[in-house]
Amino acid sequence: MEKENKPTKNWSPKAIFGIFMIFFYLGVSILLVFTPIFKDINIAARIIMAVLFFAYGLFRGYRAWKTP
Repeated sequence: MEKENKPTKNWSPKAIFGIFMIFFYLGVSILLVFTPIFKDINIAARIIMAVLFFAYGLFRGYRAWKTP
């Protein structure tokens, strides 16, 4: 039987930085909503920014997953 050749991910510094940024955006979105760090910013603005950061983090995650 032949073994299937599966493509492997290339763990370049660019890829590692991209993964770090995914976690950064998702983490900032959680900090905006669930911690008092940004209490000086209006709650509506914090939620809007958190949704945008979370969506962008998911988008970057999708792009990192799909890029060969």
